[in-house]
Amino acid sequence: MEHKYKLDYPIIAKRIKEARKITGLTQAGLAEKINISENAVAKLENNLMTASLQTLINTANALDVDINYLLNSDMPLVKEETNIDTFLNGLILGLKQKDKEFIIHIINALKIHTCS
Repeated sequence: MEHKYKLDYPIIAKRIKEARKITGLTQAGLAEKINISENAVAKLENNLMTASLQTLINTANALDVDINYLLNSDMPLVKEETNIDTFLNGLILGLKQKDKEFIIHIINALKIHTCS
């Protein structure tokens, strides 16, 4: 029987290491954030140990990546867009051009006000 989903631990290990480096965390820093030992992080990153689902979730949260990035080998790492960006994009989606321009004017006015 062919399975639709499978865990590709070598990919998971590679992605944890890449995301940790992009985030600027050391193995010790990640270990502290996800409440495991530094040695365990090293083993995870080198595919010498598999992680529980909870550890993967904690890791994704600590590295601010989508859990699907760790689990799905086809999903790219997108660090440019944050949850706030996604939320703002959702707010303006479907607005008329005139309304978008009005929002831009409000934001510019707020920036001028808060910078002075």
